[in-house]
Amino acid sequence: MKLPVTLLCSLLSIATASAQATYRFGVRAGGNYATTTEKSATFTSYGNATAAYHKSPLFAGQIGVVLEARWNKLAFQPALLFSQKGTLIDADLMSIDPATGYFQRRVGQTTARYNWLELPLNLVYDLPGQLGLHVFAGPYVAVGVGGKAISEVYNSTNDPNNPAQIPYTKFGDKIEYDLSDATLAITAFSIRGFYSRRVDAGFNAGVGYRRGPVQVQAGYGLGLVNLYYDKAADRYNSSSGYNRVAQLTATYFFN
Repeated sequence: MKLPVTLLCSLLSIATASAQATYRFGVRAGGNYATTTEKSATFTSYGNATAAYHKSPLFAGQIGVVLEARWNKLAFQPALLFSQKGTLIDADLMSIDPATGYFQRRVGQTTARYNWLELPLNLVYDLPGQLGLHVFAGPYVAVGVGGKAISEVYNSTNDPNNPAQIPYTKFGDKIEYDLSDATLAITAFSIRGFYSRRVDAGFNAGVGYRRGPVQVQAGYGLGLVNLYYDKAADRYNSSSGYNRVAQLTATYFFN
């Protein structure tokens, strides 16, 4: 990573020395295809209970403002974005009473959306020719500003002595940031509980196309901060998780 950053800094120094910058303000909107790199077991056992988990990406959005400083073919584009990230979690929990053979099963799906206020600092370099193509790269830092996890749970059992089992329920949990050690020490087991560190940081890179005031970019965000707490009980053996986001955005620049 050090070599690309050094090269981009060198290009910026050359550009600033040879030309005067022009400035533009723009608005950006786009979509995220987001997930996290949770290192968790797909199948695990808790006494008489077993649990299987599967996660997959989810679609979310981003919107914000961009400032461009341009020197010929090189531009610096810091932005301030409201960006949603997260993951989709499927869980299957089964508990069997060894004495009777009766089972209780809970199948759930959770859509966890984390809201971030993100500051990407991208350098953009126009490729040779008049094609309008460019490449971009740069670091980002983000602060968690809320979010919500929506869960749908289906319960079933063959126990005739447990007629009060609720077959279906839907509920929401707020995303919680920077919890205390005392709160994280809770050991209750469920598919609920969504915790994250408040600050994230990483690196964005991608390609784009610019025609007049309209810029379209496809990129990838690589989070470098472990967002999970080792003591969080409901992370189902997860010890680390980093944001991974494929992005497609459109920016309109005003003259």
